[in-house]
Amino acid sequence: MQIISDYSKDTRTKKPVPGSYEWWYFDAIDKNGYSIVVIFYEGNPFSKRYIQALWKGSNERAESFPAVSISVYKDGKPLFYSFEETDPEFADFGSENISGRVGDNSFTSTKDGDLISYTLKLNQSLPNGESISGKFTFSSASGSGISGSNFNQGSADTHIWNLILPKCEVSGRLRINSGKPENISFNGTGYHDHNFGSEPMKESFDEWYWGRYHFNTSTLIYYVMNVNGEWDKKGWLIGDDGTVLKLDSIELKDESLTFFGLSSARKLEFIGTGFEAVLQKDKMIDSGPFYQRFQGKVLAKLNGKLMKADGISEYIKPDRIYSKLFWPLVDMRIKYPGKAHWVQKSSKLYRWTW
Repeated sequence: MQIISDYSKDTRTKKPVPGSYEWWYFDAIDKNGYSIVVIFYEGNPFSKRYIQALWKGSNERAESFPAVSISVYKDGKPLFYSFEETDPEFADFGSENISGRVGDNSFTSTKDGDLISYTLKLNQSLPNGESISGKFTFSSASGSGISGSNFNQGSADTHIWNLILPKCEVSGRLRINSGKPENISFNGTGYHDHNFGSEPMKESFDEWYWGRYHFNTSTLIYYVMNVNGEWDKKGWLIGDDGTVLKLDSIELKDESLTFFGLSSARKLEFIGTGFEAVLQKDKMIDSGPFYQRFQGKVLAKLNGKLMKADGISEYIKPDRIYSKLFWPLVDMRIKYPGKAHWVQKSSKLYRWTW
């Protein structure tokens, strides 16, 4: 895996090999307990349609399977969820400028000196009649200034992780039209990264842990992969001034088994120079047969000073995506082009899949 922090490379990557994928990830947590995660995909790695095309030996590439997922939570409980894959004519991603669009959802970016700004526009409807609309601004004066030669590392290009905004200010307004409509004024702290894979995800790694937790003046970010039975553990404490403290040790603790038979660590311990921390994944806010998302807390000590933070963690076991046993569940969650799944037409039943 290649790890970089390069704003200029947040544009679309060429993906000539079938099985390649790319996504642009945004998340934010506000002061009133709301959180949002939005992901734009070119080459949806969770798509049954994409997997079937690969199995058939088709030359269809990533651009044939664009998608967008939108998740909104309040106090760790889901308020809205959408995952839609569209036909390619309803999506585009910029190769020269930083931009992306899937359906009526989009992101664009500008840079003025050290100030990086992203604008997200959301306008998504579900087959059950519920919808979400809104506009967000992600902005940071330090996102382009990560320093420290110990951050950029790795040369393999099968998977590239580009950390664009480790910490940024997020503001916006959001309207959720459901059984109980909500108008949300959002002010909080956010994060943005960009991932690219030149082969199916299961070929690059067996398991993948990721998370970000914002302290008052720094952010803890970790990326832990199991590659062919060998753990590749990387973590950093990134200061708001762009300084980088590389963490020397990451330990996975307290594995827990879910209803779907997916086992992952619920506790992580970190050690770096003058730094130690314990992360506890308190709330599982999204659970599936191959994927989990958590909100949690970190208690840490930096040079003798106690700190705490809230944040978001994820876990993926990609080979399970290829198991036909789980495909009926995937069909309920992802809306593919054409006729919607009958579960998606019912507010009550679709919420059960969350």
